Parts: sequence; C-alpha cells; structure tokens
Amino acid sequence: MSKRGICWILLLIGLLFLVPYLGQARKMILSNSARHARIEGYDVSFKDSQNKVVSLNQLIGKVVIINLWATWCSPCLAEMPSLDQLHKDFKSNSNVVILSVDIDGNLRSSSKFLAKRKYGLPVYQLNSALPKELSTKSIPTTIILDKSGKLVIKHIGGMNFGSQKFRRSLLDLTKE
Repeated sequence: MSKRGICWILLLIGLLFLVPYLGQARKMILSNSARHARIEGYDVSFKDSQNKVVSLNQLIGKVVIINLWATWCSPCLAEMPSLDQLHKDFKSNSNVVILSVDIDGNLRSSSKFLAKRKYGLPVYQLNSALPKELSTKSIPTTIILDKSGKLVIKHIGGMNFGSQKFRRSLLDLTKE
C-alpha cells in the first residue's frame, strides 16, 4: 500500500474517534458561586461606533446577550445571520439588549464589515476588561445575563439564535 493510502486510512480512523465531538460547542460549566454571581458589582462597559458607552449596570432590568466575535472567525461568521435576525426580531422588545462585541476593537472595520453584508446589528467594542466570569479565550462566545444581572449562560462556540427553544427561553427570561 502506498504512503498516501496509509495516510488516508489513518485520517479516517482518527475522524472516527473524533466524530462524537465534532460540531458540539463547549458550554462552560459554572460553579454555583459563579452561576449566581451578579455582574452588577463590576464596572463593565462597551463602546459603540458613535463613541457612546453602555455599561452593564445601566442594563439591569433587561436580559442582556453579549456576543463576542471577530471578522476573521469562521464560526462567528456562520452564526452572524441568525444573530442579526434575532436582533431584528427583538429590536422592539425593550426587555432584551443585544451587544455584538468585536473583540478586535476596530469599530470602523467591523461596522463596514457588517454593513457590506447588510446586517443591522450595532457593533460594540470592549471599553473595560471583562470579569473572569465573563472572559474567554475562545470565540464566538455568547453570554446571557438575566434581568437582575446574574450570569445565566456562557456558551463557547457557535449558536443558532433562530432556534425556537432558544427564543422561548429568552422570552421566559424577560418574564422573570
């Protein structure tokens, strides 16, 4: 058998062992103390393309979705259409705030990027450091805070924001 054939066989065997893990986004498991931590005590803020600063403290009373992404991140770009649609669908719901945060911090570039693709999402950059409960080294990462500022979920990996289960859960959070 040729070296090329052996390489293909080894690749296929490797894929067989990885198949159960492919496509499964990692969800951070939170300790009880982290799960119930309030972000209210942190001075976390974001800046939009008009230099308007929004802090998490200002958003207490609203469900906050923070999506950390970058223009060079393929999984981020794959979830962007459903995030944009979520933004359109919940734009009139004053109980939900979506912060689409470009981690590269180049608002001019990311705004052009979104406009070119006809996305209506407002884009933000970090204006302060994230506390350890919210920080990540992987993108995309989606963080959801309930109306009292408690961390509900920190999801590392791509998401389908169009899922009916996700949308029902989001609406349930607005009623709590």
